[in-house]
Amino acid sequence: MRTGRRILITGGRAPAALDLARQLAEQGYEVYAADSMASPLIRFSTCIKRYEVLPAPRVDEAAFGKALAAMVEKYSIELLIPTCEEIYYIAKLRGKLGSCMVFTDEAEKLTALHSKWAFIEMVREAGLAAPETKQLRCYTELKQLHNSASEQIWVLKPVYSRFATKVHIWHANESPPPAAELQLSADSPWVAQAYVAGQEYCTYSIAKEGKLLAYSDYAVDFTAGRGASTFFQACHQPQLRQWVETFAAHTQFTGQIAFDFIIDESGAVWPLECNPRATSGLHLFDKRDRLGRALWGTGQRSSIIMPQQSRGKMIAAAMLAYGLSQQRRQRGLWRGSWHWLACMAGGRDVIFSWKDPGPFLMQGYVWFDLWRRARKAEQPLIAFTTADIEWNG
Repeated sequence: MRTGRRILITGGRAPAALDLARQLAEQGYEVYAADSMASPLIRFSTCIKRYEVLPAPRVDEAAFGKALAAMVEKYSIELLIPTCEEIYYIAKLRGKLGSCMVFTDEAEKLTALHSKWAFIEMVREAGLAAPETKQLRCYTELKQLHNSASEQIWVLKPVYSRFATKVHIWHANESPPPAAELQLSADSPWVAQAYVAGQEYCTYSIAKEGKLLAYSDYAVDFTAGRGASTFFQACHQPQLRQWVETFAAHTQFTGQIAFDFIIDESGAVWPLECNPRATSGLHLFDKRDRLGRALWGTGQRSSIIMPQQSRGKMIAAAMLAYGLSQQRRQRGLWRGSWHWLACMAGGRDVIFSWKDPGPFLMQGYVWFDLWRRARKAEQPLIAFTTADIEWNG
């Protein structure tokens, strides 16, 4: 059934954006997409009506805003859903795009949630427990944590970062990482967060004015390096959902929001960081869950939309590239191989669709083009994929 309502999804480079577009199109919405990348996967999808290339917001924020406003007006967009870090630029345009609803919270709140220091402060203000976390504005502050008699382990990471690309696991009784490697400064601060042993989980939610409308979670198992997960299976942890409900209510949050957690051996919940945007937990939903109701804010406030299906989802190309070798290192040759094979056999690729094969068929071209341009720019591939939209405060 066609609703006639028009939705624009930005950040079309993300697999989550493609999945969201497919779900919304199957629910009857007219879906448009945009990004500052010329040929992301979503461009080859039949589920979108139009795709347009926008100026890179990190390079020319004014041109980005102007082009986005023109696209909203041109196609009479009613709802704008950012999915990647362009959200921090788009949040500044709330109220400036006519009658178009921008599904995000205010820019100041998003920036605080994105900060690995300010987020922990917000957690404490909500009366929730958090790992010991220290802000580091110079290398001297890091050296002060060094103690040859200490067994403390610290996780070092930039205040604004993504994909765990710069994370260091540091034992306080050892020499700190070299200053030149960290490049700590007041303008580029880091945090030292106490290491917490346990199982890592990720959650993805949709909230409006502090009310949780949709929720999913999964245990971290397969990852691309130390960063993004590549396999997702709903685990329905009630203590995590309760935590997210409490935090969303305290902050009166509106938009998509995701968290990384550790649950330790005692069952205690420890929040690590927050991504106030779309993340891979979105893949756990499908058209039956009707996420459009939550995004329009028309879902039943008394019931939270949660994934109905239990089958694992995966980014198959990443599972092939990283999964087997990672599991063999972690579980050993035979156990790791069997676990990887079982997940590959039982999981469903989020890129492949019989109804919409274009993105799957073109992913080789898309990734080769990214690799080629990253090499030319002398940047790591993962860092290059977000270099033009990053928000670092």
